[in-house]
Amino acid sequence: MTLPILLGLALGASEAAPLPRLRVEGPNFVDPAGRKVILRGVNLGGWFVEEIWMTPFAENPPEGSDLPKVRDSKTLWEVVSRRLGNEAMVRVRNAWRDNWITAEDFRRIAQRGFNHVRLPILWTLAEEPGGMDRIRQAVRWAAQNRLYVVLDLHGAPGGQSMDHHTGEEGRNRLWFETANIDKLVRTWERLADAFADDPTVAVFNLMNEPMGAPNPAMLHLVHDRVIRAIRAKSPLPIVLFEDGYKGLETTPHLDLAGWTNAAYSIHTYNFDAKKESDHIERLRAQAPRLAELMGYRNAPLYIGEFNLEPHSSPAATREVVLEFERHGWSWALWTYKTMAKGGPMGQWGLFSFPGPAEAVDPFRDSEADMIRKIRAVRTESMREVPGLAEALTRRP
Repeated sequence: MTLPILLGLALGASEAAPLPRLRVEGPNFVDPAGRKVILRGVNLGGWFVEEIWMTPFAENPPEGSDLPKVRDSKTLWEVVSRRLGNEAMVRVRNAWRDNWITAEDFRRIAQRGFNHVRLPILWTLAEEPGGMDRIRQAVRWAAQNRLYVVLDLHGAPGGQSMDHHTGEEGRNRLWFETANIDKLVRTWERLADAFADDPTVAVFNLMNEPMGAPNPAMLHLVHDRVIRAIRAKSPLPIVLFEDGYKGLETTPHLDLAGWTNAAYSIHTYNFDAKKESDHIERLRAQAPRLAELMGYRNAPLYIGEFNLEPHSSPAATREVVLEFERHGWSWALWTYKTMAKGGPMGQWGLFSFPGPAEAVDPFRDSEADMIRKIRAVRTESMREVPGLAEALTRRP
């Protein structure tokens, strides 16, 4: 039986009874009574990891400028700092963090029947002044709305791949510099010190899409160092590790690795799809093999990101989620909201800005103009994709 997570928290309450502590038991996440819990949620993309493709930031510098193109979080705030100074950059960045996601968004997510959020962060957030307080605030908002948190290290020191969503495109130096691996371990030690005893933060997602690892052995050696550092702090949080698109078959068996209270994670996208049914047919073809492997490994599987774009619909998304849950797999949609300069982004988010967004221009805007435009990114200005939340959360 799947545990129904109660969402009836009085609005305005500042504190709530702690959520039941989740743990791994065989192929399931379970509550203290041993009842199976399927995590159903959304990613809070773009908040602490600014992804330019789904946010309204201008990318291209004026002709003749020596400023870099904005490709990722690092170049975005580098441009603002070089133009306006570091103090102004911090004020603009704080405005973004104050408006992209607010306490009201956690309430919306809970009201729509989800029971957790996946919270992507960069490792630098734990280092910068006030960064840990930002994470604590997000965890408080989640707890007040009876939402679990999967704390996802989306960007590791040096970068775990060449991709922009590590926070710095084109680096992938984590695996090749011992200093970066040491920083990764220290980051998780710090996060464990802060959140291991909080049942709201049910899961530590060690690294997002670590596909830059030169081979599976290196990936799992680094995972092993991090897991052992976390376990030296606490046995309580579930640790989640991804295959880096190398295939779950390449990952170690938990018992052989000595990894306790641990689970596997993959992301599922099909950018080659030509129609809605392509997504469903591919998943149904792959699911039996995955289910067999998870049965052999006797461990849970968490789909940390998925989306059916291109060629998506609420009905097709529901078919995919039902297939996940038929096998007992937890999941989180990518993503909660999008706001693109080119106009609505289909079903990439539960919420989408209804027209082309006014560009927040780090190359030309004053500090005041950037903050004014950023105040318009709140979800209240967006349109909910009709039927998508219900398709995701309605029980059979």
